[in-house]
Amino acid sequence: MRWWKNEAGSKALRASAARPQLTIIAVILSLWAAYAAGAFLAPLSLAIFILAFAWPVQQRLSSVMPAPLAITLTLIGIVAVIIGLSSSTIWAFNTIWRLISDNATYYQELYRNAAAWLEENGIGIAGIWADTVSVPWLLRLAQQAVTRMAQTMTFWLVVLAYVMVGLIEISRARRVVERLPHGQVSAHILTACRETARRWRIYIAVRTLISLMTGILIAIFLMISGVPYALEWGVMGFVLNFIPFIGPLIATIVPSLFVLAQFLDPSFAIFVFFSLMVLQFLFGNYIEPWISGDALSMSPFVVLISIFLWTFLWGAYGTFIGVPIAIAVATFAAPSRSMGWISQLMGGPPAQVEIADPQPQTSAE
Repeated sequence: MRWWKNEAGSKALRASAARPQLTIIAVILSLWAAYAAGAFLAPLSLAIFILAFAWPVQQRLSSVMPAPLAITLTLIGIVAVIIGLSSSTIWAFNTIWRLISDNATYYQELYRNAAAWLEENGIGIAGIWADTVSVPWLLRLAQQAVTRMAQTMTFWLVVLAYVMVGLIEISRARRVVERLPHGQVSAHILTACRETARRWRIYIAVRTLISLMTGILIAIFLMISGVPYALEWGVMGFVLNFIPFIGPLIATIVPSLFVLAQFLDPSFAIFVFFSLMVLQFLFGNYIEPWISGDALSMSPFVVLISIFLWTFLWGAYGTFIGVPIAIAVATFAAPSRSMGWISQLMGGPPAQVEIADPQPQTSAE
């Protein structure tokens, strides 16, 4: 009997030791599947993200009007928000892109002079960059990005179709989950879904407020400083601030380079750069954590990895959805006995349940 108990204990220990390896293999396979099925999963993930905001609105409308009319008005509101944000974004980026493309020869000459100056000061990499990276090359890259944005109409139509079906089926899906044979599993799924939706709403509310305040202050600062197209730069800062770390960095460097090329005054460009950097630093490191509190506890390293990972998997769309996916993963893993450590490694709070002891309990002989 004692031999059998020791054998059972050793098997349990081996199974426990194999869990991290199985988790890593499962993560790798999941990421490969996300990459291979990106055309299907990318619009589906965005639809689920939108449902976290649309469902409460549709529920409130359903309390005062028929359900079909509530769904229709909710979809109209979603389309209006998408069109408004897309139109303002395209207007700002298109204005700045036209300005740069109309003066491409001038900027190319400035670029060559800067490369020559770096060469004279012993920075040999400048010559390599001058042969490979140029203003026309950047313009072609920007034009390709604009072309890809124009091709996203099909993507958004698929997203709206998913959202419409989700608004119709979400109540039935909840009842199906509630009727699962294992009550603990269904409770975990429903609780994690509600908590994920709540954190997503907080995340977007905080990012929207911070981005709006940052964009307004950028526009006011550049307008007072006499920089052309201050409003467009403010809109660009508003849009880019939805992407943590990378977006604010681009919204700081690009206007500073534009000021340098426009005014040919390095001291003024440095002043603009440091002013925008201080603005982004204050909002990103003090005001945003103060507003969001512990609701979005996430390691900055995990946030950065999520942005790069999902950008690699799904392109520009992955840059935006990477952080919400990380929030969902941390939320679903937190209450799990076997996966709670993932949430803690991502910077989340400790799991609410204790990890089970891998060694079996022995009874008195």
